[in-house]
Amino acid sequence: MVSNILFEQFYTYIIFMIIGYLATKTKIITLDNGVFLSHFVLYITFPLLIFTTVTHMQFDFNVIKNSIFVFLFSYISLFLLFAVGKLTSRWLCLQEASEKIHILHSMFGNIVFIGFPFISSLMPGSHALLYAAVFQVAADSVLWTLGIYLIANKKNNNFKENLKHLVNVNSVVFFVSLIMLGFGLKLPETFNKPFSMLGHTTLSLSLVFVGHILSTIKIDAMVKKASLYALSFNKLILVPFIMLGIIYVLKPYLPFLQKDAVAALVLQVGMPAMATIVILARKYDADHYLATENMFVTTIFSIFTLPLLWGVINYFF
Repeated sequence: MVSNILFEQFYTYIIFMIIGYLATKTKIITLDNGVFLSHFVLYITFPLLIFTTVTHMQFDFNVIKNSIFVFLFSYISLFLLFAVGKLTSRWLCLQEASEKIHILHSMFGNIVFIGFPFISSLMPGSHALLYAAVFQVAADSVLWTLGIYLIANKKNNNFKENLKHLVNVNSVVFFVSLIMLGFGLKLPETFNKPFSMLGHTTLSLSLVFVGHILSTIKIDAMVKKASLYALSFNKLILVPFIMLGIIYVLKPYLPFLQKDAVAALVLQVGMPAMATIVILARKYDADHYLATENMFVTTIFSIFTLPLLWGVINYFF
């Protein structure tokens, strides 16, 4: 049953990415409307998906406990990803511009464009999307502080400006949704229904955008880069399974722990390389070619590793 669901999900994902890929190659999607598509998902459909999903959940104190668990363990996972990325970059003797990208892509996954629709479709009706959003809050707090410090030259590093990224439409909607969940407040169905319909387009639109990004890759130039395979192993297999092992050992001491919290955390840790790093690499003159290649290779490998992670989570939890 689980394998059938996964096959259907990933078959759908691949079709959407192929559509985005072909639409770009045929100039239907250009650089300009590709940017529009990403902004539409980030600032319209994704916030609506969070809002309509979270506000319709059932609130209890276990949700608070599990949210705190996910929040704390998100930082632990980010530290492990940073350490593994740093060690691997030294082992591969990467140059500074490439080392920055390797470390950042080790830490940060595509938790919005792939993580949220994937987790939402695997565990509909659960609190998984809430916990996935908690992970994003933790990841964003590191990305727009330590992440920017790592990638930017000090003369270009405006700390106050980067902190503003922490207060965005997604974080605001997330906290508003939590408040409404806590007080049992809901929108009238007149508004909720169209908001929900638009929010659920996040899956298709985000994967079309991923296909658009992947269409810019020159495949023949990257097959010999060892860093791509090291990154894929570290990010998609090694650290997610380490986190899963740690949680499994601690499970007897955490009676409140829910499967959807574990799944959301581990799956977000194991997401392929983040699209935002490609944009930041261009802005700060880092190796944006490597960043794009990282995203392509890890996304392809994630088609196999994410079902593996989901299967292991189901087996142990």
